[in-house]
Amino acid sequence: MNNLIKEIPVKYDLIGFTLIIVAYFAMWQIDLGLFLNPLITYPISIIVFILGVVSQTQAKKQLEGYLSFGTALLYFIFTIAIALLGYVIAGLLIFNIIDPGAKEELVELSIKAAMEMSSTILSWFGMEDISGQVSEEQIRQQMKFSPTPFGYASLIIGYIGNIIMFTVGGLISSLIIKKEKPYEFE
Repeated sequence: MNNLIKEIPVKYDLIGFTLIIVAYFAMWQIDLGLFLNPLITYPISIIVFILGVVSQTQAKKQLEGYLSFGTALLYFIFTIAIALLGYVIAGLLIFNIIDPGAKEELVELSIKAAMEMSSTILSWFGMEDISGQVSEEQIRQQMKFSPTPFGYASLIIGYIGNIIMFTVGGLISSLIIKKEKPYEFE
């Protein structure tokens, strides 16, 4: 059992880890706006979640079809935790060591995106006349109270938040995948 715990998730968490590192470096080289695009970032998260579920199913196969809830959850969390370290390492390397100026550019892109989103949402509700009341300076003031995107605190908070979010999905998948050994009477 201990060998299985070491063996199975490592393959899938290394795939997830590598995927995130490669994706983040590619987004950094292509366009920083891709970090704000949910059509790019959500599929990466979905793939990492799928890798956690695949890790559980592989464990079930190697344990002859029987997997307890706790073991299934352990496989899932272990796979997700290592894969998401790619997010932290890529963020540290790109935005804090290699190109700290990209962090400032990403903040500016975030402010522009927030302005566009607020005006779009207000126009949906027919309140176009008040859409100009929120200024870029007000958004900058609000951002001072939160961690800088891809700063050290932001990366740690994001990592912990992602693990918690993925764990909820992992609990559900563990309930579905688990299969306890039947009790045998002597």
